[in-house]
Amino acid sequence: MAGAHQAPHSPASRRAVPAVGALVTGVLSRLGIADNVARWRAVVDWDAIVGEALARNATAVRVQGHTLIVETTDPFGLSYAKLGLLKLVQDHIGSDLIKEIRLEHRRNQEARP
Repeated sequence: MAGAHQAPHSPASRRAVPAVGALVTGVLSRLGIADNVARWRAVVDWDAIVGEALARNATAVRVQGHTLIVETTDPFGLSYAKLGLLKLVQDHIGSDLIKEIRLEHRRNQEARP
């Protein structure tokens, strides 16, 4: 039918509108901050990456360059798991974004609830 108008939520109209995620990614890339934002996903998603039990005693607190800083109640004990933790983080956010995990002693000795 000539001049027929497509419904606003038809499959054809959805193809014409780019996904919001793609738009955001494009903007972040043009601003040159896409990798930095992706690195911060390691901090934001930490509990999901390492699991609830470990997250009670170790918290990702910041990113410095390609290094994820993790505060923990037992940095010595957790040091044996650093390579495994790094692999989990890299699998979650991308292998080249975080290259090292640095463990720091948590000032407050109590584990998170």
